[in-house]
Amino acid sequence: MGFFDKSVLKPEGSVVSGIAVAGTVYAIYSMEVGPVSQVQMTDANHPALETSRKKAGYTAFILVSALTLITRDGNVGILGYGSIIAMEVAYRHGIMADPISGIMQPPSPSKYVPAENVVNLPQQGSPAGVPGWGAGDGTYGY
Repeated sequence: MGFFDKSVLKPEGSVVSGIAVAGTVYAIYSMEVGPVSQVQMTDANHPALETSRKKAGYTAFILVSALTLITRDGNVGILGYGSIIAMEVAYRHGIMADPISGIMQPPSPSKYVPAENVVNLPQQGSPAGVPGWGAGDGTYGY
């Protein structure tokens, strides 16, 4: 006996609920990120759109998971998770596509900038005149 053997929904209600969940996933993505046509008109790999896409994905995943567990119905989960995958593919393509050429662009290496102003602790010197701290001898004031 599996978890989905005792659905709370009748067979005809199961399909309707699955379609309703898929529509809800579409609505979540539309409200969080906006239409795919507008997403594709922005700069490729825009960080604000990427953050909104992730937020919509997590929200939709939590909703579909909760409704699948509440209804104990496999159709709700299959249609819900399938629509999340479809939305992710569509929005990722829209975010990564260049608005002029339409070609998908990989994220530029300048998106990650390592910290260049970090100084190792032994070379920083003593903070606020604490003797022996950071003197380079490995004692650090002990």
